[in-house]
This record gives sequence, C-alpha cells and structure tokens, in this order.
Amino acid sequence: MRVELLYAPGCTSFVKARKTLEMAIADERLPIPIEMVEESGQIGGSPTIRIDGNEVNSPRHHFEHLRDLLAMRWREINHEPLTP
Repeated sequence: MRVELLYAPGCTSFVKARKTLEMAIADERLPIPIEMVEESGQIGGSPTIRIDGNEVNSPRHHFEHLRDLLAMRWREINHEPLTP
C-alpha cells in the first residue's frame, strides 16, 4: 500500500496533514510509511494525500475519514481471495 503526501516547495501547511495522517495510521496499527513528495507544480491550497495513486477527497484531511479510508484499503489488499 502506498501513501503519499504531496506538498509545494517552501509550504509548511503539510505539517498538520502529516500529523493527522500519522495518527490515522497509528490508530489502525497499520505498518504503512508515508512518502513525502515535493511537487514543484503544486500551487497554493492544502497538501494532497494519495493512497495507491488515488487522491483523497477529504475536506481538511479529517482524521476519521483518513482512518476509515486507510483501514478499508488495507483490508481490501490483505483479504482479497486468491484467484486460480
């Protein structure tokens, strides 16, 4: 599972999003690292979180929303039946 936090160079607003993301991962006890990705083309706004390449649409990166998304995706990856 890949979790990325995209941010603009010189931007410090990603700090709160990273803390929220770290808390959501810890709350679910998931062994997932956060990849920090500096995006020079990203202008203004809040940082962007991507889970397995999909942007998270969460106003202000709410803890509960992130936690639920991470847990759901983790279960999908780790409990899919094997196909013959």
